[in-house]
Amino acid sequence: AWPDYRLRGANIITRITQEDIDHFTGDWGGNSVRILVNSLVPPPPATPDPEKVAAVFRTIDMCLDAGLYTILSVSAAFEDNDAFFSDEAYVDAYENFWRMVVSRYADDPRGVAWDLMNEPHDNLANTHWLPLANRLTSAVREIDTLHTIVMEPPGWGWPYGYEHMEPTGDKNTVYSFHFYGPMDFTHQRNGGMLKATEQQWQDRKYPGHIQGEFWDKETIRRKIQPALDWRDKYGVKMWCGEFGCTRWAVGADQWTRDIISILEQEKLGWSWYAYREW
Repeated sequence: AWPDYRLRGANIITRITQEDIDHFTGDWGGNSVRILVNSLVPPPPATPDPEKVAAVFRTIDMCLDAGLYTILSVSAAFEDNDAFFSDEAYVDAYENFWRMVVSRYADDPRGVAWDLMNEPHDNLANTHWLPLANRLTSAVREIDTLHTIVMEPPGWGWPYGYEHMEPTGDKNTVYSFHFYGPMDFTHQRNGGMLKATEQQWQDRKYPGHIQGEFWDKETIRRKIQPALDWRDKYGVKMWCGEFGCTRWAVGADQWTRDIISILEQEKLGWSWYAYREW
């Protein structure tokens, strides 16, 4: 189940090596990882690539062997969630995939958790994600009553998405949120991601005016507050599953200090995005 100690870790992907994990636990001092695999489950009649599934299991096992609390997060149709939510056969395939995964670890006493869908989004997520989350929770609990389930809200996992959420009633579920505000700063956007001109990234300074408002630590706290209020309203456990900032953003170090200090003040575990990804 979810540990009593606070998780302080990072997101990783399946090309991670044992050398990477040794560095993460030793040099970084991380105690947890979130393994992220988007679009692992394809639309039917296709099935998940056996080599990609094997890489997921290899990564989970390597992290568990290193003593890391390990959260697996996958998704279907990450580029078009509406296509997923509107296709019952696709939803069935996604549920069957989770049944296969949790069956492998149901009796494993080590710390592994199931993040049921990475960043539910698009129009149908607001109405379709909660019923599906309840369905997936029931499916997991038919097989695995030991390990924690993790849930994110619709709206790409951002705190505002909790307006469309209610707890599932499962006592071993932790609720998560992601945060990257302001996106033009953290992702250095210019009509896309990571495409800012040199002048744009030099002009975007944190703390400062970005995307039409002044951003500082209090702004970050205000944007995160909907998730904190939801946690307090329902008395549930919460975790920040993703946050991060492009390293060359002017003030990225202060942005990182500010959000981590807020999470620590709120006694929330967290997972930086990302360790040795791209």
